[in-house]
Amino acid sequence: MKYVVLLFKMLIFGSLVAIRLGEWDVSYLYADLKYHNSIDYYLTTLSSVAIFLMLLDFVQFFTIWWYRRRHRVWGSDNFIIGVGHIYSLLLVIGVVVGTLSLFRIHARELFTSLSIIFAGIAILTKDYISNMINGMIMTFSSQLSIGDNVSIGTHRGKITDITLQNIHLLNDDDDMIYIPNNIVMNSEVVNYTKREIKRTSIDFEIDLKHLKTVEELERSLIEVLSPFQELIKPDSYYLRVAEVKKEYVVMKFQYILKEPNKDLERQIRRRTIRRLVEIISEREKIADQIPDLPDADLPGHA
Repeated sequence: MKYVVLLFKMLIFGSLVAIRLGEWDVSYLYADLKYHNSIDYYLTTLSSVAIFLMLLDFVQFFTIWWYRRRHRVWGSDNFIIGVGHIYSLLLVIGVVVGTLSLFRIHARELFTSLSIIFAGIAILTKDYISNMINGMIMTFSSQLSIGDNVSIGTHRGKITDITLQNIHLLNDDDDMIYIPNNIVMNSEVVNYTKREIKRTSIDFEIDLKHLKTVEELERSLIEVLSPFQELIKPDSYYLRVAEVKKEYVVMKFQYILKEPNKDLERQIRRRTIRRLVEIISEREKIADQIPDLPDADLPGHA
C-alpha cells in the first residue's frame, strides 16, 4: 500500500515540477480573469511549496529505506529517529516560509526587521532550543538507544523513545518518566545495556540492628532465589556494601542472568525485596520481645 501512495506522490510531484518549469500551459485556467498576475503568483508559490514538501518526503523515505536495507534494521533506532526529527524541523520551516510567501512577505526581510524581537524570543526559548539540540545529538550518537536499560540521576528504567524535548523512560513500576534532554546531558548516566556483563543490581538500605553479618544476609537472599537458579549464572551472586552510615548500611545485591529478561528481573526483584522485608520484620519482633533492663540491673549499679 505504501508503494502505491509513493507512486501517487511521484505523479503529483512530476506534474507540479512540469507546471513550475512552464512545460505545461495552465494559462487557460485564468486567461479571462482580471487578476492574472496574482493568480499566477499564488499558483507558482503553492507549487513551489508543494514541490519542496514532497521532495522532503521523498528524501526522508529513500534515506530510511536505504538505511534499513543496508543495516538490516526493521524497527526504529537512533538514526531513523534523528532523520525524523530533521524532517519535522525542515517541514515546519518550509510551511512557515511558504505561508509568508503567500502573503508576499519575504522571510529574509522579515527576520532582519524583527531581529530584536527574535533575539528576545531566542533568549526566552533558550531551554527549548537547547533541548532540541541535545535531542539531535543523542539521536545520532551511540551512547543511548531505544531499548537500553539505563540509570539517569535517580531514575532507572528502559528507554522507549527519544524526542527533541525529552527521553521517555519506563521504570520497573511501569511508570513513564519524561526527562528533559538538558538534564540527561548534565546528569550522570549509567547504561547497563552497553556493558559486556549484564549484571543486575538491587539497591537497598538496612538498619544496622537488623544486620547480623553480610555473609548471613547474602546466603539468605541467594536461598530465596533458588527457584531461579537455572536462569542465573552460577557464582555470580554478590552482596556488596556500597556505603556505611551511622544507623544503616547501603547495600547492592547483584547477579548475572544467563539471558536478559526484563520480566524475570522484576520477579527476582520482587522476591528479593519481600525476603528483605521478612528478615527485617522477624528481627524487629525479636528485638521487641527482649525487655529493657532497668538501670538497677545494669552492670555498675547497686
